[in-house]
Amino acid sequence: MDNTSSSTTTSSMQGASSPMGSSIGSNGAAGSPQNMVERVAQTAHETVDRVAAAARPAIERLTNGASTARETLQSKADQLGALEEQWIASARTYVRDHPFTAITIAALAGLIIGRLGGGRSE
Repeated sequence: MDNTSSSTTTSSMQGASSPMGSSIGSNGAAGSPQNMVERVAQTAHETVDRVAAAARPAIERLTNGASTARETLQSKADQLGALEEQWIASARTYVRDHPFTAITIAALAGLIIGRLGGGRSE
């Protein structure tokens, strides 16, 4: 093999810096473990801040979407509640106006439900 490529690689590696900064001081000695921990902690804090900043718009969109969905569901629930009240009022009026017809309808409905549900077992 060629020794020139090996020496070029070695010299370029010595000049390269890690993502967390160089741990070699001005005198060529390795930095203290405390300095390294501080640099790693600082890098971690910066990364968390970047991720949080990137996630914030998505979280706001989800919050707004959930709020809109909640308002829509509440509106539909109110509409269904009003519709239920109308049906109950209509049924009460019908029973007051036609009591014998209402009793006949209720008896027939009970008979049909009894036949469908229970039936005779012989």
